[in-house]
Amino acid sequence: MINQRIHHALTGVLALGLLTLGGMRAGAQAPRPNHPSRLADTLMVDEIVVSGVRKSVSTNSVSTHIDHHAIADAMGKSLASMLENTSGLSSIQTGTVVAKPVIHGMYGNRILIVSHGARLTGQQWGYDHAPELDKNGFSGVSVVKGSESVRYGSEALGGIIVMESKPLPYGSQRVHGSLTGLYGTNGRRYSLVGQAEGSMPGNRDVAWRAQLTTDDGGDRSTARYLLNNTGMRERDLSLSLGYRRNRWRWEGGYGLFHQKIGVMQSAQMGNEELLQERIRLGRPVEVYPFSRSIDYPHQLVVHHSAYAKVWWDGQRLGHWAWQTTFQDDKRRENRIRRLNHSDIPTVSLHLRSLQNALSWHKVYGPWKSEAGLQLLTTNNSNERGTGVVPIIPNYTEVALGGYGIQKYQREQWGAEAGVRFDGQRTEADGYDWTGRRYGGRRQFGNFTYSLGGHFSPSPHWRFTTNVGLAWRAPHVYELYSNGNELGSGMFVRGDSTLQSERSCKWVTSIDYHSRRFCVRVDAYLQWISHYIYDQPTGRNIVVVSGAYPVFQYRQTPAFFRGIDLDLRFRPWPAIDYHVVTALIWANEQTTGNYLPYIPSPRIHQSLSWTPAPMGRWQPRVGVNHRFVARQTRFNPATDLIPFTPEAYHLLGFEAGVTYRLPHGQSLEASVMGDNVLNKEYKEYTNRSRYYAHDMGRDIRCTVTWNF
Repeated sequence: MINQRIHHALTGVLALGLLTLGGMRAGAQAPRPNHPSRLADTLMVDEIVVSGVRKSVSTNSVSTHIDHHAIADAMGKSLASMLENTSGLSSIQTGTVVAKPVIHGMYGNRILIVSHGARLTGQQWGYDHAPELDKNGFSGVSVVKGSESVRYGSEALGGIIVMESKPLPYGSQRVHGSLTGLYGTNGRRYSLVGQAEGSMPGNRDVAWRAQLTTDDGGDRSTARYLLNNTGMRERDLSLSLGYRRNRWRWEGGYGLFHQKIGVMQSAQMGNEELLQERIRLGRPVEVYPFSRSIDYPHQLVVHHSAYAKVWWDGQRLGHWAWQTTFQDDKRRENRIRRLNHSDIPTVSLHLRSLQNALSWHKVYGPWKSEAGLQLLTTNNSNERGTGVVPIIPNYTEVALGGYGIQKYQREQWGAEAGVRFDGQRTEADGYDWTGRRYGGRRQFGNFTYSLGGHFSPSPHWRFTTNVGLAWRAPHVYELYSNGNELGSGMFVRGDSTLQSERSCKWVTSIDYHSRRFCVRVDAYLQWISHYIYDQPTGRNIVVVSGAYPVFQYRQTPAFFRGIDLDLRFRPWPAIDYHVVTALIWANEQTTGNYLPYIPSPRIHQSLSWTPAPMGRWQPRVGVNHRFVARQTRFNPATDLIPFTPEAYHLLGFEAGVTYRLPHGQSLEASVMGDNVLNKEYKEYTNRSRYYAHDMGRDIRCTVTWNF
């Protein structure tokens, strides 16, 4: 028996060594000790479990990782809702379905989302536009909290969300995958996610992966009433294929994101008196029985993406990689129109983008050099014949950037420095409601740099600091918009004189971890010149579709600072207590006035019990609690109403069991609940809080077969 256990242990260590060697040959970072907030890859060898860490971002940046278990547990939720359980992150919502991630108070085009190695391009400029991607098709998520604009380019003022995919299974002898079904009580929705991967029987150097998601739901509900016409239909698909030979590796893939969302009808006003009345009531005037149908108004988003990558290991010449990515995004927004013309969209946008990126890196001793060139072209056009003046004009963008990074790594510490230059040209052309032609050409250019380092005086302690400059050119929406947002029910006007946002962010992290106790504290300071935001003008506008409050874009110098806490305590191996919290202060530098839509103080804590396996059975039970304080750092001049929502508490739970089957297969079943006490509340960062409350109780049941 002892010899058999030693044999299993040596086999596990040898397998881990081979995996680590393969990862280092592909340019991966050497693994570090496991931490609850870092992505962990697990290898099962009989009764031996060996864990390693694969980081997709720099070790000299302050970042957090969400693994595939957290993604699976968040099935039925949006990407932004899943990330809310991470310190320093929250969301800005429009209703109960559409949500954008928020990092340290930054949202929208200040957060860069990287998917399959390329930035996600789409109609993400409005608050009612959510990221066009399916989180179920990824194995992990890395959140960079610093200004990583040197490596990734503009629009990374707040941070970067890197969607991670597992390496393709070259050499795999059989097909692996999973099939998961979900039912959620709120909206009576159901989801099905299936994925499979393997290699070709005739040539194990050819690997593939396929994933499919379907989601269907009806009207969501608050604690006391239904939110009519808030159903959703979603169909997603992703395919990947790769081939390796000697020093070369080729990979390509295709993704489809197809989503139809109903828009809450209480945000669509009939006249100015009704607008004021609905804001005063803070809830819909009329509520109809539950329905699964999606009526007018609604949104339809179809996002295609295709990419091709080539890697070459030149050894003495370094590692080279080239990637090209094409994305095609179509958005249609239909309102309730007179004379049975609702089937004709009032907003129909078609965006195409092409990205090309060439990168090189070489490791020599403790040094690592990295450089790259990136070219992005974007074309966004409006469909003709809608009978409505487009909210933004047609536009094209061309952005070119080049960067260089030098790293130095020792056993206990490391440092890096990087520089980058970007140039962007924006051309817009359109006609306003008077028939006047507007738009023009704008040129933007910026030089950015970053400095970072980490120090580990012992296996338990780690200190990381990073300071960087970042920039963002104003979006065409902020420059030229002149129309109402479908989801939020607001009329927004741009300012063609807006200048680029420029930011300097310094973030420092202190990390301590031991067998029973892990704690991490992140603190940051961020200065932004020409910070852009919209605020109400105090006037309403009446158009054919109804009356809407008018919001105007403006800019001001801003100062952000805050502290994040991530603490985990394991008094016994089966007990895990986890708490995350975030505090943010954001003001105008000149007046000291508070900035709008900054998340209020919040704390999220969970307690879970995972006992030792009972034969083939592995149960788990957990409870969680979220407290969100009232936002007292609030300027009434930047809002429609002179007060913020009350503080609230939400309780949830999770219970599940895993049953191991022969040949590495397993069955998992779980029940999860959110807002189980059915609390009626409003979230300050929800743009629909003027007209309705947030979502009530939701019980989700999932069953998964892993094969």
